[in-house]
Amino acid sequence: MARLYLDEAEAVEQRRERRIDRRAVAWQTILAAAVTSVVVTAYIFVFRADSSAIQPLLFLLIIMSQISAGMGERHGLLWRTPRSKSWYTVFTVALAVAVIGSFFFILLTPDHGPFWFSWVPGAIFLIGFGGLGLVQLWKARGSERAVRESREPLPLATRITTAVLGVFLGAATLSIGIRGDLITSLVMLVLMLIVVGWLFAWMTDAGPAALGRYWRWPQFGAYGVSMAAIIWLSLRSAYGDEVALPVKLGVGALVALLMIGSALLPEQKHVPAANEAR
Repeated sequence: MARLYLDEAEAVEQRRERRIDRRAVAWQTILAAAVTSVVVTAYIFVFRADSSAIQPLLFLLIIMSQISAGMGERHGLLWRTPRSKSWYTVFTVALAVAVIGSFFFILLTPDHGPFWFSWVPGAIFLIGFGGLGLVQLWKARGSERAVRESREPLPLATRITTAVLGVFLGAATLSIGIRGDLITSLVMLVLMLIVVGWLFAWMTDAGPAALGRYWRWPQFGAYGVSMAAIIWLSLRSAYGDEVALPVKLGVGALVALLMIGSALLPEQKHVPAANEAR
């Protein structure tokens, strides 16, 4: 009886491993590390010059982490620390301390420290998590291809959330470069309240993680262009002339239309491969 239980447990473990796409997880880690390091570096550069333009970038950082978590679930990951790999916990904590510590060094140092040091937090994040992704990719080189399950259609709640996110990001671009400590603080407070309220919908199709679970290339592409537009506008507001209202309106409209358009795209018909048909 004990032997039968052990055999069944091993069979369950093998079925679970077949559902985890190790290569996709590795590439996701590398891509997430690269994109997050870019946003972190842009955030620091904008913070040094104009703290009134950082609110949308902070929102992008939070959403990026949620999207990454949802993508991991789509590839079969369970978000828990492996018991047999205590080094993973030590590595993650040490990397987080290094990134946060270097950021607070910039925050608390008079004149925010030397200018070149603004690259350090993002570089640490990229090297640390990007290196972890490369290690995962190397270990997955000999693994079997994961069993691809049928693609789930984009739920209506996720479509609505995608469109609302576009409207919100488009409106957030209008706050870039607003002068005045009071207005900046109010915008930051409203932004954080919206984000915290949204996080309570984690387990639903309207939650932020659902974006990573269900989005496809049109939605990811629209979000990538939106991120690039917001980063560009924030850097221009911080280091260039004051951004004119028509420019902010144009960028905000572009961001909103891209996200809303990607949410309204009809679902593509999935044609099963030959091996799936058999």
